[in-house]
Amino acid sequence: MIFEPQMYGRKFWALSLAIGIVATTACSGDSSSSSFSGTEPNSRQFTVNESLGSVSFSKNGVAGQSLDLNLAIGSGAFRPLTASNNVFYTITDRGPTIDCADSDAVLGIADFCDGNSGSIFALKDYSPKIIKWQLSGIGTELALAKSEEITLTGSGGSAINGLPNNFSSAVVEKAYDNEGVELTPSANGIDPEALVLLNNGNFWVAEENGPSLLLVSSTGEILERQVPAGMIGDLVNDPSGAASYSVSDDIIPAIFGKRKVDRGIEALALSPDNLSLYLFMQGPLDNPQSGVADSRIVRVLKVALNEDGTADAVVGEYLYRLDPPANFAIKATGAGDLDGGDFVAQSEVTINEAIALAEDYVVVVEQANTVSKFYRLNLANATNILDTAWDSSTTSPSLEEQNLVADTKFITKQLGFDSLTMPLPDGIDALAENIEGFALLDSNFGVVLNDNHYGIGGVSNVVKVLPVGAFVVTSSAPLEAGLDYANSASFSVAGAGYDVGAATAVAGDSTYSRLFVVNAETDSVDIVDVSEPLTPVIATPASVDLVAAATDAGITIGSPKWVTTAGLYLAVALDNVDPQENGIVAVYLLSDLSLVRTFEVGPSPKMAIFDLLGIKIAVANEGQPSDDYNVDPEGSVSIIDLSNGIDVADVVEIGFTEFNIGASRAADLPAGVRVFGPGASVAQDLEPEHIAVSLDNTKLFVTLQENNAVVVIDLDDETIDRIVALGSKDFGLVGNEVDVTADSTADIRSWPGVYGLYQPDGISAYRFGGKNYFITANEGSARNYSGFSEQRTVAELDGVSGPAIDADNQNFPNPAPELEGLIVSSEAGDTDDDGDIDEITAFGARSFSIWNEEGELQFDSGNDLAKITEAALGANFNDADTASPANGAAPKGITLVSSSSRIYAFVSLERAGGIAIYDVTSPLGVQFVQYVNNRDFGAGTGDEGANGISLFVVGSQAYLAVANAKSGNVRILEIDTDTSTSTTE
Repeated sequence: MIFEPQMYGRKFWALSLAIGIVATTACSGDSSSSSFSGTEPNSRQFTVNESLGSVSFSKNGVAGQSLDLNLAIGSGAFRPLTASNNVFYTITDRGPTIDCADSDAVLGIADFCDGNSGSIFALKDYSPKIIKWQLSGIGTELALAKSEEITLTGSGGSAINGLPNNFSSAVVEKAYDNEGVELTPSANGIDPEALVLLNNGNFWVAEENGPSLLLVSSTGEILERQVPAGMIGDLVNDPSGAASYSVSDDIIPAIFGKRKVDRGIEALALSPDNLSLYLFMQGPLDNPQSGVADSRIVRVLKVALNEDGTADAVVGEYLYRLDPPANFAIKATGAGDLDGGDFVAQSEVTINEAIALAEDYVVVVEQANTVSKFYRLNLANATNILDTAWDSSTTSPSLEEQNLVADTKFITKQLGFDSLTMPLPDGIDALAENIEGFALLDSNFGVVLNDNHYGIGGVSNVVKVLPVGAFVVTSSAPLEAGLDYANSASFSVAGAGYDVGAATAVAGDSTYSRLFVVNAETDSVDIVDVSEPLTPVIATPASVDLVAAATDAGITIGSPKWVTTAGLYLAVALDNVDPQENGIVAVYLLSDLSLVRTFEVGPSPKMAIFDLLGIKIAVANEGQPSDDYNVDPEGSVSIIDLSNGIDVADVVEIGFTEFNIGASRAADLPAGVRVFGPGASVAQDLEPEHIAVSLDNTKLFVTLQENNAVVVIDLDDETIDRIVALGSKDFGLVGNEVDVTADSTADIRSWPGVYGLYQPDGISAYRFGGKNYFITANEGSARNYSGFSEQRTVAELDGVSGPAIDADNQNFPNPAPELEGLIVSSEAGDTDDDGDIDEITAFGARSFSIWNEEGELQFDSGNDLAKITEAALGANFNDADTASPANGAAPKGITLVSSSSRIYAFVSLERAGGIAIYDVTSPLGVQFVQYVNNRDFGAGTGDEGANGISLFVVGSQAYLAVANAKSGNVRILEIDTDTSTSTTE
């Protein structure tokens, strides 16, 4: 069971303190901490409100609202991991401010800033503070008290403030006082957002104005301020008054001066040995200015510290990839961070806090609005880009304009905890917006704080003691699964032809170190000896005896379609020579490959799979129509039950006649399931294609590719639970952009009014949080027969060659020339049943998706496959751009690999070639890991047509086998993992 948090009982009480701390507890009666120094944490929350008085606002004699302000304590938090866990520190930011754009809503005065953007400073002379907090008591008696307040000052105790600085090379925010008077920028202005405490009692503080680093004494005096290179003069030569502390610019690269307003250094992390300091920008740089609204790339610096805690040198610059907004909400249920039903803007996603558990092992908090995620990071295996062209402001396109960077490994990130899908203890309120403080108390518990913006809007400071550490603290930094062609081998049978399907599917046999390869060129199942996996050879015998299966079944067989292994057996799905007649599944002993028995199944068996116990075989019978469409057999799923022995095994055929019009379950068929074959009943039209078994062995998930649906079958009862309509994907939305033109260039952009059917081919399944999920490779497929075809181009949606485009579609009446060649359906997109096309609908979503058992979309990779293949292949992405009008990279097969409590999806890309790897452990924490492709497009060499994929193990080493249908070879790749590996296919 993955990430199943402990549940707690509930209990409440209040504790009155001088500054108004109200505590709520939730506990089990016994702390889950095995050891502690100082106190014994337990789940609890404290509401902290300390009044700063009331401030009145007016403008040109017009009185506005008065605001009651409270101290904001949660801009950052820190506790030294080697110190007692009953003390932690927090920091305030620049003071209470209101965005000029919100003046009417908050103050009751419109245009308070004379039409300018900027901020209103309620307390223009406010000096930021460090606050020391004391925890006392243990378990249910845990209490919190403020024990010290340290006001930040300049040299000799001179006052500082939170006003903007007057930088000449960075965007400067305009500032206004409570009467609407514009304030002069101050060289002594800082906006703290994070802190760490050194062993010698001094602090490092990060702030946003520069952005800059402050070395602060134990009494609050700023000893040094480090600004980006070249910006020192703006502070020491400010005509309105120089900075009252030492300023240096020899640590932070100049490019960091291109920060966005309010997006400076947001998080600091200090290695436990006090020798490394990590600086995290809150978001992407504004590089070029105002040109990177949707960037996901955040820069991270590593600074080497001297023994006395001072900065020695910057030694590393690494890249962190923010999650897309889609990873912070679930549209199907309306949960999470949505704005009017849509995902929030990418610019809302930020890094808010960080903790270093060891050198290069860091935990960060990433947040959109209310959904917080706690990620484990490994910087050690990331590419150091320090002093490269990416640090030059003249580099174009800039780093921030990239999606991924070729030959550059981003920081490994693995989700430990998210506040949307993982429950908090009973009695603890949901995490609020602006979670900016996080400090670990021990390996199980941490304190989590929000920035309450000084009570503006009625928000309180809430300090929560939560068992978050149990999810984010592990013994070592996260590692990832990976592939390398240097550790791979290729096998093809002698004389294998090109583009004739000499390798379409593959199954691994870890017991006898063999691969079974479906060869559509010779209608055989070839056997490969992989006892030396990177030196594969043809086995003896060289192929499975399919003639024996035909003789036993008493039929003339056609082509083999699928192979699968489990326990003692190999199973082969075989077409009838007449594909519209029933096929067979032939079962062989793995030990000697002798035929044991054949079973009659439905027409066109496309895939077979064993359940997780190896006692049932499920078969997807596609029931494919004849080319002239005169014969259209019913599709079905066969289940062969071996539990009482193969000799007495029987076959249960699960069909769809009960969903026919007028039948008992007709009303259960969702309207979005595509039933459109000429003259076909529902049972004839539905075409099962691929199957996955749920990890609890209770469900089958079966793709109906042409129908754009998935069938969920109860494996115990052998009945259909439900049929799920998958819907379509809007290619007009940010994050869903596609290239639709074969013009030898990569042109990934939004296309309003154009959609894609998901139409998955490959499917797999896993569990997270005690729930079943299935994951689909959304290839797309048109019905295109001589007797019936839905396939058109957009240019043919003209009312003659195909239906006309509705006048309300953004592409009416003249679609852009780039769009005209896109292959679309004539039978989809008529949302109001008036005969025209309201939504231009292509085949495939060009992505992979994660769905819950009920068929609700939890995650879709959006445009990621296009972006990563473009970064790796340039204009050769989408099969040298020839597949852009069809289905792009064409995600085809998918298998899941488990390693170190992580679940990785290996996705084969049929048209682009190669394998994309993602960490899919949590549906809301999906991370791109790697893309590998060995094609040489100029020479025409390498693996083409990646199709079926399978895992096998030799000794303790795991390998991935990829059947490449076009190049006709099987590629065997060693999986680089740190632990034992298992799979579900």
